[in-house]
Amino acid sequence: MARTGNEKLASALRDAASVRFGNIVSSAQLKSTVRTLLVKEGYLKQIVRGWYLFDADITVGDAGGSALWYQSIWQFVGLYLKESYGDDYWLNPEASIDLHTVNNSLPKQLVVFTSNGATKHISLPNDMSLMVIKSPERPPAVVDYQGVRLLSLEFALANLAPTIYRSNPLAVQIALGQSDVNAVADSLLVTKNLQSANRLIGAYLEVGQKASSRNLNSMISAAGLGPVKAVNPFAEPVISIGNKRQESAAAVRVRLLWRKLRDEVEQIFSDKPSSDFFEAPLSDLLESVDQVYVSDAYNSLSIEGYAVTEELISRVASGEWDAESIESDKQQRDALAARGYYEAFQVVRGFIQEVHGEGSQDLDLEYLLDVSLTEIYTSLFRPCVTAGIISERDIVGYRKGPIIIRTSRHMPPQSEQLMDCMGALKELMVEEPSFAVKAVLGHFFLGYIHAFPDGNGRTSRFVMNLMFLMGGYRWTVVPVAERDRYLDALESASIDGDIGPFARFLREVMPG
Repeated sequence: MARTGNEKLASALRDAASVRFGNIVSSAQLKSTVRTLLVKEGYLKQIVRGWYLFDADITVGDAGGSALWYQSIWQFVGLYLKESYGDDYWLNPEASIDLHTVNNSLPKQLVVFTSNGATKHISLPNDMSLMVIKSPERPPAVVDYQGVRLLSLEFALANLAPTIYRSNPLAVQIALGQSDVNAVADSLLVTKNLQSANRLIGAYLEVGQKASSRNLNSMISAAGLGPVKAVNPFAEPVISIGNKRQESAAAVRVRLLWRKLRDEVEQIFSDKPSSDFFEAPLSDLLESVDQVYVSDAYNSLSIEGYAVTEELISRVASGEWDAESIESDKQQRDALAARGYYEAFQVVRGFIQEVHGEGSQDLDLEYLLDVSLTEIYTSLFRPCVTAGIISERDIVGYRKGPIIIRTSRHMPPQSEQLMDCMGALKELMVEEPSFAVKAVLGHFFLGYIHAFPDGNGRTSRFVMNLMFLMGGYRWTVVPVAERDRYLDALESASIDGDIGPFARFLREVMPG
């Protein structure tokens, strides 16, 4: 008996699933009839000739439009280069440094060297590309990083172009802090690059690692590579965060980026708020918060793609709802999200009362941030647990694996680094004197880190508004009508390190 169309499709999907590497499929592993069918049905999206993204979202027509593409880029790069060059390839020093220091913004062009092959340019989705360049010598210090071959941290430092100290100082500073100066010296003796040695001796000095600078000088001089001299390769003074060698590179990046961004935020919010949170009557504060609830819930949920109305939000808030009576899965999802938002809003309302009652002298911000993040997040998804849609374990702790932000070039830190990153963020928020900076950068970094499996945007906006209120500012609703501008501003901060558009946006939409 001939198979039906659905049976053929199911069989083709099983074939693809059996040969995929993560979300990547090589056409060499599939029969042409299977490949043709899955491409036609939208399950295989071409990356380059012979390579496909295996994606169940058939509403998206191309690989670049899929949320899975950003999660899968490095996996594809490793597989593609392995098939093309075997072990005879390595990333250039700049890309190697970026990966070692967890610079999760994806480059527009990735430069790769090989000792056996012609120069080649490969176009990738979303205007990204691979540039393969022939190099006469294979470096002695190549390591495997998540399936991609790159230079060791120290060998990459020894081979950095002088322009990188000016164009990407955060990555260089993190790399210096994570490096073994003895291995750096050994790499310099291989390359015989005296100018690079001078820059590194000066760079260690600039970032406060005086012993490493002096030791590198001594080793290079004793080896006869000199005469050496310290040359400061940075264009601007570096940001000091002390000795954080025991922290992950991702957490160090959070600290450095906070220091870099905070002054501009403080300047944009230089007009002091007219009210004082602790002196204002609690009843007035709560009344102003209650008045904004419906608008805040509607806009915040709509930004995340939920189809909610102000009527639904009001009914959910009053308890006039029954999840079991909702007809469709989509309607139930929206109603449960609205109920979760209401419960989280009440949690924030409770924190306002708690903090106001304690007074400014007894404010324990470290405690407040710790418990508020947990209680806001769990409240958002408690109705989904009650309804049996997600497991109780799904709302406990941080995410347990990778996560993607749809259409963003930013890749959040790996789950193993979340404790370090969140610990650093909480410490920075506690130490920060400006509540406007706490609010704006708190929001930004909660999204940048993306510590939770879901609800990061809603959680970050709640924390932002709690900080705004405590600083004497007004609760600020991010309008869904400005969603594109809002997300573009966050992307600019994540990828380009430019916080200005985001801070100015929040200042503009904040009530006068």
